[in-house]
Amino acid sequence: MKRPFVYISIPFMLGIVFFYFIDISLNFILTIIIFAILFNLLIYFHNENTISGIGMILLFFILGIFLAYIKFNSSELLKHKGSILQLEGIVEEIRYIDNNKGKAIVRIKNIKGEDFNKNISEKMRLTIIGNNEIELYDTIIFNAEVVEPLSNTNPKLYNYKLNLLSNGIFTTATLRNNNLLEVKKGYHSFLQNLRLNFINKIEEVFDKYLSDRNNSLMKSIVLGDYSYIEEDEIKGFRDLGIAHVIAVSGLHIGLISVVIIFTLSFVGINKKISILIALLAIWIYGFIIGMPASVLRANISISLLLISHILAKPYDSINTLSFALLVLLLINPFWCFNLGFQLSFIATFFILYLTPKVKVATIAAQVGILPVLAYYFNRLPIIAVLANLILVPLFTLSLSLSIFLILFSYISTHISNALGTVINIILNLEAVAAEILYSFPFLSFRVPSPDIIEIISYYIVLFLIVNGKFLRKLHKGIVKTIFYYLVLVVLFNLAYLSINDSLSIEFIDVGQGDSILIRTKKGHYLIDTGGNAFGDYDIGENILLPYLEKHGIFNLNGVFITHFHEDHSKSLPYLMDNINIERVYIGYIKKGNELYENIILKAYEKDIPVYIIQKGNHIKLGRNTHIFVLGPSEELLNTYKDQDNELSLCLLLKHFDKEILFTGDIEKGGEKNLIESLKKDVDFLKVPHHGSNTSSSEEFLKSVKAKVGFISVGRNNIYNHPHKEVLDRYEALGIDIYRTDECGLINLILDKKYFYIEGFIKEKISLYDILEKYTIHILIGILYLCIQYLMVKYYLQTMKELERIEL
Repeated sequence: MKRPFVYISIPFMLGIVFFYFIDISLNFILTIIIFAILFNLLIYFHNENTISGIGMILLFFILGIFLAYIKFNSSELLKHKGSILQLEGIVEEIRYIDNNKGKAIVRIKNIKGEDFNKNISEKMRLTIIGNNEIELYDTIIFNAEVVEPLSNTNPKLYNYKLNLLSNGIFTTATLRNNNLLEVKKGYHSFLQNLRLNFINKIEEVFDKYLSDRNNSLMKSIVLGDYSYIEEDEIKGFRDLGIAHVIAVSGLHIGLISVVIIFTLSFVGINKKISILIALLAIWIYGFIIGMPASVLRANISISLLLISHILAKPYDSINTLSFALLVLLLINPFWCFNLGFQLSFIATFFILYLTPKVKVATIAAQVGILPVLAYYFNRLPIIAVLANLILVPLFTLSLSLSIFLILFSYISTHISNALGTVINIILNLEAVAAEILYSFPFLSFRVPSPDIIEIISYYIVLFLIVNGKFLRKLHKGIVKTIFYYLVLVVLFNLAYLSINDSLSIEFIDVGQGDSILIRTKKGHYLIDTGGNAFGDYDIGENILLPYLEKHGIFNLNGVFITHFHEDHSKSLPYLMDNINIERVYIGYIKKGNELYENIILKAYEKDIPVYIIQKGNHIKLGRNTHIFVLGPSEELLNTYKDQDNELSLCLLLKHFDKEILFTGDIEKGGEKNLIESLKKDVDFLKVPHHGSNTSSSEEFLKSVKAKVGFISVGRNNIYNHPHKEVLDRYEALGIDIYRTDECGLINLILDKKYFYIEGFIKEKISLYDILEKYTIHILIGILYLCIQYLMVKYYLQTMKELERIEL
């Protein structure tokens, strides 16, 4: 079998992904493994000692599921989540954000509880508050609560839990001064001393011979540590499509190998010995910088390349890449969810696969990683190819000379000074070129995050374009069938979109605050933008704008601001700076209020009209979708001038015959106004004031008679929202409650005849659930395949008949 590791590693990885998303028991996994082994043995003996490709693929797919299961359930710390333990561990990575806060990765060696004392070896992510004396490789003993990190609570947003899992971390903790029991300094192992000395040497050499900007840049490139350079500079590299140069990868490993082999061979050392020394050097270097996935992949590939050269054996780069993939997944199966891992393997594959056809490796890599960039960053750099062609050679030359600079720093100060001068000149030239490129009016264009079907379709189309001969070899009947099939799919989707009159209302999880997205056929609207009343975490930057961009929403037809409190409107100015907003609706003027003043000023700067809407106003969102303004009334505006909650915009949204009432943070006065104004039942209610006991009076709830209530509220918030007596009131009246702190984003879909509610956070789906929930989809898929088969068969028979007649 040609390239056997391709047929092993890919199914193995798919099995890991399958396990992460599908709930499957160990007994079922073991049963399928036994079945797969028996199936392969049957094929082996039946086909005269040959193994079926399908059987092998099935076996390694199941083994991928099995390994992921074992790894996922291997955490000892996770068994004690929510418990306060005494922990002892070694600091493996540490980075201080400022004098009072830092982040660390600690290898926990021992845990103590009330009735146990256990030695373990497991990484934990530690947030350090108020102590900056802890250093790399210190042994620390501390008390802390073991916390299981949260997954993302809004679709397609950053998944903190999965990111930690991809780095082999299952738990987090917070370390404060009063929890730190002991810090042990002093003893370091040989490898730890080697790492510390190397890092110190790199910092010393670059500080001595390079300018401030350039030494920070080269430290980041050589040590693979972004903390040396400013966030704005990292963003600049990303916008230009050259962020890969500051991530240690195959380029770095290859250069180190070439420099060492060339230097040693130049001074007369045997080439085989030079290669062995180079191999030792790249593995030590990998250890020193923490062995990220890209470096381990490069080390495996280059090691096998050099060993095959020594042994004079054939070398297949794609098979080797697949072998490296398998090794990394065996070490940590969840590495496949890591962005660096994905970019490293995809870029390398397309460099190997496409470069012979397009002749330029940079173009091959950029074409290969486009869907990944679109999914994670929602930006496709327009001038990436040009920037790579100009800047990457400069970085490559700088890195090569920097390796020589490190070597010569032990030998000659004069040569080191000369090398430092040359490196500074090259990097200054790079800075000028980057500045010129960065001044281009359009560096990138925004795109939505593609779903898995779109990503697969992209790579299929790319394969067909690159392999035009493959299409030409296909029978004309098959090509026609594929064409008609695609036309049928497009027409079906267009027809569905044209007749689909559903309305989507999404209660975005913005923590303790409100932000509700309304999607109609003709546009998108927001009710409130959320915002953090405490701390410096920016809801607009980290949640709201990314959510909109990832779902392809780059224009808002309107934003309704219920009132001027941070948790409802603080993110609007940031949104105005980064997305096109056609108009803003408010219910009152609040001069002297900082949020109000900021919103009005930013709207003026961006030329966004601000409309004051009042009780009785009507806004048409679509043919069958209307908003009726129910508050604030004139009486409320005069009575509660200093109580913003009571002045909240109250909106009744009607779609066909279904109605939902949005209430902001109204309390007793606002609820009284709605009782007097509405005088009718509604289907759905946005629960006032996050479920506070200052709102949701029994009189109000009996008046609106909603079937379902939605509470937008933060987890473990300091206000204890929603209050228990309020929840009891809703339950007593038979009103179903959905909460963003429990469900994450909540999606309410309204159609002419039905409604559907779904929370984003839910248990992993089981195989039984898939069959139960997606039976129709599966049957339609089978029907599609049958139709496709019949069409191919029909065309082949027709073509044969025509050929027979012609003869």
